[in-house]
Amino acid sequence: MLIAASVVAAVLARGAYDLYDRVALIRAPERAPGWTRPCRPTAPYVERYVHCARVRGRVVWIQRQDPDGDGDRHLIVVSRLHPRIVKLDRALGVAHLPRVGAQVEAVGWLSVGGSGRPEVDSVYYASGGTVRRRPG
Repeated sequence: MLIAASVVAAVLARGAYDLYDRVALIRAPERAPGWTRPCRPTAPYVERYVHCARVRGRVVWIQRQDPDGDGDRHLIVVSRLHPRIVKLDRALGVAHLPRVGAQVEAVGWLSVGGSGRPEVDSVYYASGGTVRRRPG
């Protein structure tokens, strides 16, 4: 039992969660980390957001139903032992949601979701060889 718990903790401790300031991204995009590239085209126009965010980790929950009908889906991804909410907008065109346990990476604008908790509103999503970018 202890070995199994250690393996689970080791897997969930991996991943990445990074934030980068929107204003810094506008002023000096050449100094920004490479993972911020998906946020750069919209940075000047999304004043309500403060940070571009990246989360990479394992899926532990998938929203299978869309309660409000707007076409987006949510995942809970654990990275660095913390659950992170990832919003997959309809415009991303993700046809198949990942399975629980799958490794995913999402980059987008950090916002406050309907639950009142921070979520990454993805403009870039990658999982299992599938890569999607939000147009525009």
